Parts: sequence; structure tokens; C-alpha cells
Amino acid sequence: MSDNKIETKVYTIRWKDLGKYLKQGMQVITVTPGSGAETSMLAVLPAELVADLEKNHKPKRKPSLRDILVDLAGWASFKPGDVRRAKLSGGLGIDVICGIDGTWRLQIWREGIEPSAKEWETVLKSWPSRLSEVPNKRFTHDQRKYIRGEWKVNDENDEQKDLSGLSAADANPLAGQAQS
Repeated sequence: MSDNKIETKVYTIRWKDLGKYLKQGMQVITVTPGSGAETSMLAVLPAELVADLEKNHKPKRKPSLRDILVDLAGWASFKPGDVRRAKLSGGLGIDVICGIDGTWRLQIWREGIEPSAKEWETVLKSWPSRLSEVPNKRFTHDQRKYIRGEWKVNDENDEQKDLSGLSAADANPLAGQAQS
């Protein structure tokens, strides 16, 4: 390599480690080289660049349900035992918990009325990785009506998948930012 060329190094990080880097001040940026193509990366951005990016920022599309679930699962895997919560515009709430025992818990809820079986199916179909049938139960707590399911992920290939079942191809760090 000659002295005037800069070597580009590419590192792969696991989804559950992303939060650690974001807390250290790194930011996720997306490069769009063409229509339908997108690459995301972590970077330390100088304040001038951040100001310029903010000035020219165009609002992104409304996040899909899958985007929200990717975000919730990623943050839940980063902080096992904590509840990650999003409330959708239609009033459906979604909680994702990565238990310290390796069991994942997904629950959907509504204030005062029960979520439907169709809503449960839709959320499961939108989960970042394929899930086999997830048995569920209904319960009520503090005026909220819930449907809750849980599953344990086989952790044989931990380098490629974290406990949520997300593979590197599934983990889009720029997924919709859900309210927690």
C-alpha cells in the first residue's frame, strides 16, 4: 500500500453491542449509493458535519412495524431484564423483554380493550426473525389488557445470531426509533 492511500477497514459488530457504542458518542450514519441501496455504519462525526447533516436532513419515512420490532429487540438484547416499550399510533402497545434467563417475552396491550388475535399474528409475522408458533396467554394489569408469549432461542451459533434470533442481515441499526 502506498503512503498516499488510506486503507479502509470494515468491522462487524453484533446488534446487542450497538447500544454500547452509541452511549460512547458514536452515531449511526447511512450511506445511500443509489436507489434501493443503503449501508449503515457507526462513526464519530465532527460537530460541523452533524450541523450540516441536520440542516439538510429530510424526514425519513414512518417506521414500519418490523422497524420498530428490530429496534425494540436490539435494545432489549443490550439490556437483558429491562422492558423495551413502544406505543403505536393506533393505540397498540408492544413490550419486548430479553430475560436474563435467555427467554424472550413479547406482549401486546391496549388500554381497556383486548388486543385481537389478528394483531398478535401481525406482530409475530413482523418479528425480525422467523418464529414458530408462540403460545400466548391473555391477562389484565392496571386497566391494560395483554396478550403475552415467550420463547427461548437456541444459542448454538452466537456469533451469527444474538438471543433475539436476529441475524446480521436482519439487524438494521437505523430502524425506526420507538418511544421507550
